[in-house]
Amino acid sequence: MDLIRIRAPRWIAAGLILLLAVLIGRVPSVGAGTAALDVGDQVVVSLIVRGRGNEVTVRTWERPSVAVEYGDEPPAITHRVTAFGAARGLTLQIPPQLLPERPSDPAGSAALPPEEFPYAAFHPGRHDVVAVDAPQGSHLLVTIPATTGVLTVRAGGGRTTIDGYHGANLVVIQGQGRVQLTNASTTAFVQMNYGTFYAADDTFERVRVRGIGAHDVFERCRTREIEATSITGSIVYDAGTFDAGLARFESVSGNIALGVTSGAQMTGRAVDGHVYTLFDRRGTPVEQRGDGDASATVAGGGPVVSAITTRGNVYLYDGSLASHRITTPEWRQVHALFQQHRTVAPPVPPAPPRMHPERTRQVRLSL
Repeated sequence: MDLIRIRAPRWIAAGLILLLAVLIGRVPSVGAGTAALDVGDQVVVSLIVRGRGNEVTVRTWERPSVAVEYGDEPPAITHRVTAFGAARGLTLQIPPQLLPERPSDPAGSAALPPEEFPYAAFHPGRHDVVAVDAPQGSHLLVTIPATTGVLTVRAGGGRTTIDGYHGANLVVIQGQGRVQLTNASTTAFVQMNYGTFYAADDTFERVRVRGIGAHDVFERCRTREIEATSITGSIVYDAGTFDAGLARFESVSGNIALGVTSGAQMTGRAVDGHVYTLFDRRGTPVEQRGDGDASATVAGGGPVVSAITTRGNVYLYDGSLASHRITTPEWRQVHALFQQHRTVAPPVPPAPPRMHPERTRQVRLSL
């Protein structure tokens, strides 16, 4: 019997081979993709990542576009233009929030009051708005323009890493897990309920940090205005610099440790705890007015930096905890806290998102 030969196009044959290989498990299926969107100056980028177990990384580049590289399940991405006026949309409005408590936290009702946080250097007018809504367990690599006007990240839980962000405004609201902010220069509002917020080598014109049981750790940061509050979490501001402006740290039952590398007038108050001081610089005047009240004038003085805790302890020192010889149990406690929560997460490869033509969705909007 004669054989019938059918010549199929090469792309069909290749597809059948790939499908067969996937079915028998020789190669993994390709489920990732990239969406690229052209945007204008001072774009507003909003990331919503639901549930837990998420991995979100945000970086900047000089291109006028937003790129979203995602895992197996693509997020919902929208792109529109919105007019922001002088009386509308230039202030972040945070409503009152009743948050779930952990049984071990004596946090009362675990309520966070409403707040207003004015945006900085964000010009009224028409702005591109890119919104990304991702499901639980998402893995996202988002690259945004260096001229971003507002970046908002709202995540249920997981690890959020923001590196090199120099946009005008940053808003991060996360339920639990870890938020890591490095090499940034911005105005920021951060609400971390449980877990760790770690900031390193950042410059803040203004930063507001609040939460319930999260530990807030700053390392080698410079701020003009900072207000950090917690209920049960501890706060460490290590090897930091303050410019003239508000600098206030407050906790209900957490510890507060402040270490400075420049001139400052430091004050600490612990209602039911202790204020400890540790200064290597000779001639640093320290006034201890009781177990729970002390002040220190570092390098001739400077901005007033205050720390208040009700049931925790306050630690005032110069430089970094890592540079001090810790010998007493009370200082070992805060040193261990600092070392535990400053642990840097494994770096993400620095290459920008891969722009695969065959699975890249280009979205452009005519203005």
